[in-house]
Amino acid sequence: MGMRKGVVALSFLLFFLLLFSYFYLPSERMNDLYQEIPAQVRENSQLIAAYYYSQTGFNGFREYQFALYAPDSKALSIYTFKTYKFLKIWPRMKKSKITCKTPFNYSLLATSPEKLNDVKNCNNCRELLYKDKIYRDEEIESIYPSIEEVIKGKENVTYTQIAILKDSEITTGTIVDVYGDKMFPTDDAYYGKGLLYLPSPMLNFTRGVVVEFLPADNGTIKRMIHYPGNITLSDTLAGHCSKNTTWDLKEVSIRQILQKLNSPQLQKAIGRNSRARFRIFKDAGTVYAWIRWIDKNDNIHAELRIYPPGRIDRRKFDYINGYHCN
Repeated sequence: MGMRKGVVALSFLLFFLLLFSYFYLPSERMNDLYQEIPAQVRENSQLIAAYYYSQTGFNGFREYQFALYAPDSKALSIYTFKTYKFLKIWPRMKKSKITCKTPFNYSLLATSPEKLNDVKNCNNCRELLYKDKIYRDEEIESIYPSIEEVIKGKENVTYTQIAILKDSEITTGTIVDVYGDKMFPTDDAYYGKGLLYLPSPMLNFTRGVVVEFLPADNGTIKRMIHYPGNITLSDTLAGHCSKNTTWDLKEVSIRQILQKLNSPQLQKAIGRNSRARFRIFKDAGTVYAWIRWIDKNDNIHAELRIYPPGRIDRRKFDYINGYHCN
């Protein structure tokens, strides 16, 4: 009888331990994790943004991210700490880092590391530290410039492209899809190399990091990147602008395009854990609007021609091979 009671007691203990491990995730503080970044990096870099994301449940996890910019080396680094459950039971911490050379001076976005003390862990929520202020959940999406705001009053401006860049987390670099033994870069250097993607809830695709490409002197292209808070960074790209590739807003139905971008059907198709790139451009005398996205959960690379209307084309890959800078 005593042995049976002992077995029952041990069974209850194991049950409660498993139940505890199911719901429990270590509660790291943003400031503590920031201190795990090498001291030399922290001393020689500026904190540009910090991001916290929590998703509870059977596969629940917490993600902590830091974007740092080193003015001397002109390098942009993203440090990511992810707490997840090994075998869906035991909590583990996964760390990663990517560093890219960048042509942009991100010092304009620098924030105070002391503000990390104000970021609080919470369940099923997002918090973004940007320009010394903390934004939470739906507030994050609202701080981004909209394409309507950027193009207002520019009907006679000549463009080569307009783009909106969005990602579900802080990222930089190029994403590579791997199919069998072949690798396919899905973001070329024109957009991704050394360019900071800030996190977005992926709800309103008319808002994001807006990029304007305008013809400039000697066949070059001026690239202007619009970040939240009326901050614009710019550089010059080598390129050739013919009349077949330049256009203005009077040549395209912006209202129709924006309605499609903001549709619930598109939001559902793209999903929450994605990187998306929308662009308007001209090819062979015709203006097009396309949105391309990568579903990081299902390893799907898809695109949709919004203008003229088209259909969604999805391609399944074996896996996504992280982020690359070369």
